[in-house]
Amino acid sequence: MNFQKTFVLSLLSVLAVTPVCKAQISNPEVIYKIHDITPVKEDNKIVSCDFSVTLFSRAPQMVSNLSLNFSWLDKVIENQIKEEKQEKVVDEDGKISGYNGKSQTEERTPKRISVDISVPPLVTSKQVSIKTNVKTDRCFLLLQKPTLSIRSCQYGNGQSEENAGVCNRLFTYISPEQGDYYTEFKPVSYDQQKQEMEEQNRKEKDELENIYENALASVKRITDTLVSMQ
Repeated sequence: MNFQKTFVLSLLSVLAVTPVCKAQISNPEVIYKIHDITPVKEDNKIVSCDFSVTLFSRAPQMVSNLSLNFSWLDKVIENQIKEEKQEKVVDEDGKISGYNGKSQTEERTPKRISVDISVPPLVTSKQVSIKTNVKTDRCFLLLQKPTLSIRSCQYGNGQSEENAGVCNRLFTYISPEQGDYYTEFKPVSYDQQKQEMEEQNRKEKDELENIYENALASVKRITDTLVSMQ
């Protein structure tokens, strides 16, 4: 297929095929929600949290090579750590010699939890759901809006500079308090998602083969015309 792609592109250049203009749609967006949060117990203690992330693409172009990091800050733990570090240190004479600067809470419990996920290619007006797990006993944090960091992202066929700009403003969190949480996302099984992706890949392959065959036919017509003129 790589040879066919190269050959087709060369033919299109020779034949001066008119390029197809991309539709310009302002504010491309991928909405996502966190749901189905379930504590996982061992010896009757919570050791981790299962949950799902569902993303729905409103963007006009495919989003691929997508790797995301979700993290949640425990503000109670954060404040506790600050207070412990600011505790005054008193010397033998009863005078304040400084501040503690250390926190036992920070050594035992991280104030932020996080997880990385890889997302299959997102097609326009389609959604994907990913089941994952994060090691923490504070599953309630997942009810809050996460901090989203983009590890990698490819938007359409854009260059790296363009991708950075689009991808950084592409994702919008939808909370249970918002109407889109219940209206924009559809229940869909993993098998259905897999079937849709296989169908999409089949269509793209058929389209490429059709372009290849049409290009060969065009070359043949040109060759026949040149031969007839000799």
